Amino acid sequence: MKARKMMKLEVTTVPPELPVEQAHKLMLKLGVRHLPVVSEHKLAGILSDRDILLACTRNKDGTFIYPPLVVGEVMALSPEVAGPDAHVAQLAQTMVEGKIDALPIVSKDNELLGLVTSTDLMLLLTEMPAETEPMLSYQVRRVDTLPARA
Repeated sequence: MKARKMMKLEVTTVPPELPVEQAHKLMLKLGVRHLPVVSEHKLAGILSDRDILLACTRNKDGTFIYPPLVVGEVMALSPEVAGPDAHVAQLAQTMVEGKIDALPIVSKDNELLGLVTSTDLMLLLTEMPAETEPMLSYQVRRVDTLPARA
């Protein structure tokens, strides 16, 4: 399956000059964890809930204390992206290797076409027939048998 077939087409984007507090409140309202950042119709970065959490502190009651920063100051610059013809396995591999949960799908001109998230990939697995067995293999090793790192 190609990215164009599974990507979300209706993606809320934010500009880099939006205050972090407004972006976070938008995420909470929409129930999303990632907002692509678009400037002049081109993907400029991606903002994750983790980016916001790293930029904020909290009061003792758990409410956020937002710094006077804008999205462009805390977003991930030059995020990993994929084209609309990328295969779902490539998307998954890119996300696993990059330890990311959202992958913007862009045109050759870096215009945002859609978004694929780790949740989308998990939902795709739930649609597989029960008798389908993915080709996965795991090697379980005890931590004390792993080579030491310098």
